[in-house]
Parts: sequence; structure tokens; C-alpha cells
Amino acid sequence: MKKLISLLVFLLIPFISFSQSECEPYLPVDVGTQWEMTNYNAKGKQQGKIQYELLSKETNGNEIVFTVQTTTFDKKGKELYTNNFTAKCVDGEFEFDMAMKMDGASMGPYQNMEVEVDASRYDIPDMDTAAGTDLADGTLQVTAGGGPIGLNMIVEVTNRKVEARETITTPAGDFDCLVLTQEVRTKLLVNVRGKSKEWYSPNIGVVRTESYNKKGKMMGYSEITSITR
Repeated sequence: MKKLISLLVFLLIPFISFSQSECEPYLPVDVGTQWEMTNYNAKGKQQGKIQYELLSKETNGNEIVFTVQTTTFDKKGKELYTNNFTAKCVDGEFEFDMAMKMDGASMGPYQNMEVEVDASRYDIPDMDTAAGTDLADGTLQVTAGGGPIGLNMIVEVTNRKVEARETITTPAGDFDCLVLTQEVRTKLLVNVRGKSKEWYSPNIGVVRTESYNKKGKMMGYSEITSITR
């Protein structure tokens, strides 16, 4: 029996290693890498930027856990909000947590308050996933402060689908991307519904996003403008 167990463990080790190595992370993999997304309105006028840095990459059993710091700036370069989120490779599959979708521009007034975040997973499939494939929904709830200046925000991302695979060009270079579409509902003081489109590239992450209102009119976009490894 002991020999049989030892043999099973021996056979499983390559499988576990293979699962991890097959994960296609939608993030830079070298700790210390920094990259920047610039935000624009529908007319192409810059509205601000977000700086990212990969703080750590740790292997825990069958997981590889990435921790990313984001710092949001307004269009004049004033720092508004700093936040961390995590992402994981689990058994060969990649996922963000929905904290990646926190709007730093809206969170600025709460920088020095205690903020509670309840974030679901946010799956990004591999590059060979067929167009039309449905993806799991995501939710994010953020609460901060209290009284008249308190925050209670809920973001729901639904009807997520793989749209296509395409190559796009930004000021940071050319990127082979998986394109996703989804519907977004943000509940703050009122419900705001819209749609978004996102481009993801392996070992980079999100390369471009486009936001639309519920009538399909583009409201703004963002794209990666620099990366330093």
C-alpha cells in the first residue's frame, strides 16, 4: 500500500507542475514591473491615468498569487487613491478579484477612511477560448465611512462573453488580445447601467477598455501607454 501511495504521489507531481505552468497570467510576471493606463473621454481628451506595479508573486500549493498596487491620478497629475488587488493562477486557470475594478477617481475622498471590500472572482479564459463562450458574472461591494459622506457602492458585471481574438496597437506597443464584452450595473445613489468591452493580453493584462451607456454610446476609453520591466 505504501508503495502504491508513493507511486501515485510521484505521478501527480508532474501533473501539478504542468497545471501551474500552463496558466496564462494576464499580468506581468516579473515582480517590480510597472505599467500605466491612461483614461480618455469619448473625444480622446485625457482624463487621468492609473499606475500599476506588481508587488509580489507567491506560490502556495496549486496557486500562484499576484499582488498588484494601483495608484490613480486625475488629469492634472494629482494623486487620488491607492489600492491593492490580487490575481491567481489556480490549477492552470487565471482569475482576478473584482477589486481590480474599483474606481480610484471616485474613491479619492475615502483614501484615509477604513474601506471594506467584498469582491468576487473575475475569470479571464485562455487565448484559445472560442468566440461566444459565456463567462461567470462578477460582483463588487465597497463600503467606507458613515453618515452623510459614507459610501456604499455595488458593481455587478453580467452577460460576460468572449467576443474575438485580435491584435491592437497602443502607445506601449502591439498586443495579441482576447476581447471580452459585458453589461455593467453600478449602484450608488442611483442605478447606472451600461456596457463595456475589454482587451486582455497574456503577461500584460488589460490593454484597452471601452465604456458605453445603456443606449450604446461610447462614454470613454482607456489604454496601456507604458510598461517598464
